[in-house]
Amino acid sequence: MQSLAQQLNALNPPLKHEIASQGDVIVFTLIDPARPAQVSRSLSKALVSNTELLYTVIRDAVNEIRELGCHPAITAKQIYPDDQAV
Repeated sequence: MQSLAQQLNALNPPLKHEIASQGDVIVFTLIDPARPAQVSRSLSKALVSNTELLYTVIRDAVNEIRELGCHPAITAKQIYPDDQAV
């Protein structure tokens, strides 16, 4: 998850995130520190173990919060530039 934090910090504008465990579900929350905006995703263990699907869910969450702040959408290569799975 450290590389995810680095990628989120590298975005313009950067995003903060929180990860919380709620039983068998992981709640992933993105926060735009420049606005009162946040989005959350509930992730099952099966989803977390599927890297490609996990990246898609995170990218969609990033694009949702960017849309709230009137920023253009990102591509998979922008958030995971070094990952061959995307």
